[in-house]
Amino acid sequence: MMASIIPMLFSIIANPFIAMNMSPTDYATVGYYSAFNTLLTPVINFYLLHYYTKKYFELTTEERIELKAVLVKALMFFSLIISVIALFGLYIYTTVFNKGSEIPFSPYALISVMSIPITGIYSLNLVDYRMQRRSKDFFILSVTNGVLALCLSVLLVVVLKYGALGKFLSVFVANLIIFIYCFYTNREIFKVKFNKQIFNDALKFCYPLVIAAMLSFFSNGYDKIVLERIGNVHELGYYVVGVQIAGYLSVFSTSIDDTFQPDIFQSVVQRDFKKCTKIILSKIGLLSVIVLFFIAFAPFLVDVLTAGRYVVSTKYAMIVSLSAISSMLYHSLSQVTIALGYTKITLINKVVGSILCVAMYTMLILKWGAIGAAWGTVVSFIIFFIGNLFLVWIKNRSSLLYAKEK
Repeated sequence: MMASIIPMLFSIIANPFIAMNMSPTDYATVGYYSAFNTLLTPVINFYLLHYYTKKYFELTTEERIELKAVLVKALMFFSLIISVIALFGLYIYTTVFNKGSEIPFSPYALISVMSIPITGIYSLNLVDYRMQRRSKDFFILSVTNGVLALCLSVLLVVVLKYGALGKFLSVFVANLIIFIYCFYTNREIFKVKFNKQIFNDALKFCYPLVIAAMLSFFSNGYDKIVLERIGNVHELGYYVVGVQIAGYLSVFSTSIDDTFQPDIFQSVVQRDFKKCTKIILSKIGLLSVIVLFFIAFAPFLVDVLTAGRYVVSTKYAMIVSLSAISSMLYHSLSQVTIALGYTKITLINKVVGSILCVAMYTMLILKWGAIGAAWGTVVSFIIFFIGNLFLVWIKNRSSLLYAKEK
């Protein structure tokens, strides 16, 4: 938890200085390409870390080293190839389908996309530390990465006045430094022969997770793409600032979620759904209190955190903050669904819900602009929640009918 909180506190302190040195266009550029990263990151890193987590306790020490060797090499070379393909696809979208865009492709897209593959080994190291319960090493590496990126951001944005370019470069350079360190600490693993069968098994296990994760783009990213398409880059910039400030609530929602997750899984396994409902309502109630406090103090917070430059973003931050509640509602039900073993429902719901979100965002943004985008973020998770609930109901109803017939 502290590994997340400490960088956040430093970020809060630095935010006013960064806001004074970034224009709405700079924020729009950062938000625009960050939205694409939501779509590209799952396929570039291919969720290979989840395979390592799944297999960790099933393997001997020697087998674990062999698996790690395969994943380290895949996260370097396989991810790099996918990144180049993704960058080419983004170039075609920008120059052919969105050639009237006010946001330039180069150098922002190149730096943004190429920052992703060099995070693979770093993320694998964090997973390895977590699985070995090496909390001190996890804390040091995680905080170092976060603080390094922030210090570089202050240097490049505040001191050198590079704006959006400085923001992108700070992330890329920080990731590159950490990549070099992780590469060095894992250098012995490159002596282990690459096992193609392990790699193939990992791909088979991970591809459904990749598809589901990519579809999260339609609840956390697509809004910015549509806003950019309607041509008001300044409004997009103010919207991005509001979303970023509301994003600080994720620290609280993640902490609450991590605290109650074991209880949810245990109550589902024991088929104690009354207890499960109480746990979920407790989570929602606790987070709702935090969100209400945030909304009450939002004008003051946005004023302070942006040095008075982006008070217009307050309304967006207040609305988007409500998505912390709707997203927790959906993710809580999703945990229940997974605990019941209905993993296919999660993917089906993501596909159908994403299609509905595309239509919803387009309609709301065309009619109400960034305000529509903010409410769309809140509603998108409600769509996924209702879809999940409906599919679970259908599944249980079908099972009951089958049991009666039998």
